[in-house]
Amino acid sequence: MDQLDPPCYLNGDQPPIIGCVCTAFYLVQHQVDGEITDPANVAYFKFSSGWVRLYFEGNTIFWRGSEQPHEPVNDGHSRMLVLANLSEMKGVIESALESIEYWGTSTEVGANLRFAGGKELSFRHLGNCDATLFNG
Repeated sequence: MDQLDPPCYLNGDQPPIIGCVCTAFYLVQHQVDGEITDPANVAYFKFSSGWVRLYFEGNTIFWRGSEQPHEPVNDGHSRMLVLANLSEMKGVIESALESIEYWGTSTEVGANLRFAGGKELSFRHLGNCDATLFNG
């Protein structure tokens, strides 16, 4: 596990995606009684090198290789995971990833992904409620 600026940690190697064009983007969201409680439980990206996923737990940022995401199977509708296909998001799809910035405090960690043309995706994980906010 690599240590970034404490108390933020990176688990797994950042994939070699800087300079690569993003061709697909999905989020898995957690919902309770129809309300989104975790807007970005897992983020999936497809680049020329394949699929990768970005997710957070506690003060740790995780990168992993992945398969193409599939619609989650849920056992009810009061608590469920939902797959959001954002593969038409302007400024991300068909744009090169220029940089990734990680940050953290004692209660939050995050990652900002900047694409060519200035579009930025921001992920902010709130450790005390185990939810990842997303702004794009």
